[in-house]
Amino acid sequence: MSYTLKHGILEIEVSDAFDGQPLTDYLKELHLSGKKRYDLFQNHHILLNRSDADGREVLHKKDRLTFRLESEAVDYTPASRACEVVYEDDFVYVAHKEPGIIVHDAEDTDCLASQAAAWQLENGVHSPVRYIHRLDRETTGLVLFVKVPLLQGWYDAMLEDKQIERRYLAITGGKGHAGQKFTYNQKIGRDRHEAGKYRFSSTGKEALTKAVVLDRKQDDLLLRCQLLTGRTHQIRVHLSGNRHPIVNDPLYGIPSSRYQNMGLWADTLIFPNPFTKEICIAKDLPNPDYARFTYKAVSYTHLRAHETLRYL
Repeated sequence: MSYTLKHGILEIEVSDAFDGQPLTDYLKELHLSGKKRYDLFQNHHILLNRSDADGREVLHKKDRLTFRLESEAVDYTPASRACEVVYEDDFVYVAHKEPGIIVHDAEDTDCLASQAAAWQLENGVHSPVRYIHRLDRETTGLVLFVKVPLLQGWYDAMLEDKQIERRYLAITGGKGHAGQKFTYNQKIGRDRHEAGKYRFSSTGKEALTKAVVLDRKQDDLLLRCQLLTGRTHQIRVHLSGNRHPIVNDPLYGIPSSRYQNMGLWADTLIFPNPFTKEICIAKDLPNPDYARFTYKAVSYTHLRAHETLRYL
């Protein structure tokens, strides 16, 4: 359960849960590819109890498993300004994305990935820029980045397995009252008649969004939304198609002079630590568009990572 990470050396103490397990099986649970496992062994970058490992070892309680992490170059052209980071630990950081900024664009040197490159260079993070998920250009909020390339596959798997929880606040029109809950499960596909738009489609991809009304001010609702799948424009399409169009959404919503930006804010990220049972919670910077609403702080559902994963 315990680990240390210093000077490019990640050392883990094997817990009871892994006593007697083959080393290669554990590496698979870290979602390391066959090629990656081969390279680690060939380059002597995995040690067990301070000796080079070759993949035939069996783990035992209190063993010391060590990974030598190579320093790698930042692979995006850094922007002129670094992104704002609201959370950082040994393995990841969470960046604030402003509205109007795209997460990744190879030709845009002010995209969030380029701002993240500038932040990594300023803070001595010597690794490629790797985001785990994206946000639409118009959406404000949080994006998770991995600092340790060894663990990118693990975080990708956690996102797919719904153990990384993304929560949003949405300002919409429509009818509703505080406490009212909605579940949207219409399939989503591309709009064949308008490029860049999506719509409900019987042949589209499965999509599931849950929402609850937190407050109402005049004709506006504040909804807490939770993504259970990650389709393009998912919340925007689900809300609009169910008569809760998001304010200032240029594709699906309704205009409103009361708010500066599109009313969709990825304000919370919840995710597990890969080696402990700790649940990490990142909250975004204050957003003035939401100041007029009154609502209680969100109550977090425990992800129960320890019930679906075993940890060293």
